[in-house]
Amino acid sequence: MTTEYRVSVHYDEGTILYIDADSPEQAQEKAEKILLDEASVSYSSDYAPDVVHRDYMVVECEEWKGG
Repeated sequence: MTTEYRVSVHYDEGTILYIDADSPEQAQEKAEKILLDEASVSYSSDYAPDVVHRDYMVVECEEWKGG
């Protein structure tokens, strides 16, 4: 017979977003809104996930000229 365990995990991921904006400040604001509204990790309901903490931040913002 198995025993069920509650396991706290931390997931860290870096992503680059390409955002149209009038200034670096506006681009950062848009990125923060995207992180708040859309960023998530999906787990199977088999594990009864319960998000207890979320950190997000804009790390860098630079004008992009293609590449």
